[in-house]
Amino acid sequence: MSASASGSGSTAPSTASDLRSATLDAAARLLAAEGPRGLTVRGVAAAAGCSTIAVYHYFTDKQGLIDATYIEGHARLRAAQRAHQFTDDPEADVRNTCLVYREVALSHPDYFLVMFGHAVNALPRFEGEVRDTARDNYAAFIEVVRRWGELTPLRTAPESAAYSLWAAGHGMVMLELTANAPRADLVIRYAETIDALMRGLRRG
Repeated sequence: MSASASGSGSTAPSTASDLRSATLDAAARLLAAEGPRGLTVRGVAAAAGCSTIAVYHYFTDKQGLIDATYIEGHARLRAAQRAHQFTDDPEADVRNTCLVYREVALSHPDYFLVMFGHAVNALPRFEGEVRDTARDNYAAFIEVVRRWGELTPLRTAPESAAYSLWAAGHGMVMLELTANAPRADLVIRYAETIDALMRGLRRG
């Protein structure tokens, strides 16, 4: 289920975990649609089907809620990618990590717009432990590419190869999320682009 479809507030969360998840989904939806100015604790509570007291209990204040939403988005991405990494096929690990990136973005578009899109542009730059969540994702991908390079010599350093793949995949994903991608079979086009880049990165 996408973030847009979850946490509508029509049904009250039944557990503490459900409540926290519904609150984060509501915050991601409001941030993606309206930016930080449109995010209020009262609005999030109404959308999540809980009280403002509950929101303050879990996130302390508005900035704490914004930070937690950013962290949650990267945590979901990391969990999905981790399931396809560090197998006995390093080349498949690289490809699958790239493909899963698109799948997570389309499943949780609101979070991605908070993490990378127009919503985050209106926010102060995330730093410290909050920013470390995103850095950890990228560091893991570099290591996956490094393992591939040990098996198949690459034309460039793993850091450079990882950046090329991540940037290309991210660009296509953001075009799709913002309805700016050409009308085509985007699943095939995305995979073909990743495959072409991987072929080009191999030496010889």
